Amino acid sequence: MPTLACALSGTLTIHSAAEQHALLRDALSAGTSTLDLAAITECDTAGVQLLLAAARRLHSQGAALELRHAGDAVCEVLRRYGLESLLATPARSGATA
Repeated sequence: MPTLACALSGTLTIHSAAEQHALLRDALSAGTSTLDLAAITECDTAGVQLLLAAARRLHSQGAALELRHAGDAVCEVLRRYGLESLLATPARSGATA
């Protein structure tokens, strides 16, 4: 069965957390385990919390979160908190493919 993907866009920040949380909740409920982050322009601690919550939810269901096309905005904050490996996806997965 193919993995469903959800493309996020805009920001993953405290200012967009409620909206992005709702989008992620709906996407995960629909069976998504892959997030395309190519269009994320800014990410802060609130965005990291959203990604970690998604990873935890999927882990509790026996699945893993896959990040694709994480750009500098996401990579920088993941590096800052030492979380690249915690999300089990190379931060730039697919960026050069």
